[in-house]
Amino acid sequence: MLACLLALGQGAYSASPLLSDETGRMLAELVRASQAYDLYNARCRGNAASTKTEDSNRLFLRKYRLTVNQVINLYIGKDDRAEKAAMEQDFLQRLSRIGGCSMAKKQNLLKELDQNYRQLYEQISDLP
Repeated sequence: MLACLLALGQGAYSASPLLSDETGRMLAELVRASQAYDLYNARCRGNAASTKTEDSNRLFLRKYRLTVNQVINLYIGKDDRAEKAAMEQDFLQRLSRIGGCSMAKKQNLLKELDQNYRQLYEQISDLP
């Protein structure tokens, strides 16, 4: 009996089972957007806090019982560390193509990153 209760209890706290492909894609895009935003802040503003990634993590936990790392594993790639490193490399290449932080600031990259992040965050927040 105790084993059955434990098994039922574990199911109540497990990650959300299958999400739609569209929802999974949106979660993955929010992870990428929050990582890019935090990387910009760390690289160009000297702020190493991962606030957008942490906010996304809280949203995923509240709505889907998933963490950012689980979203990466499920919808981006199997190795969250490797995927985060790849996201960082992609962002740094983008920053380099722009001409570094000074040009990124002139081109309002932070505003673009913020708008993208907020739009995705709100879309996911509004999902049932």
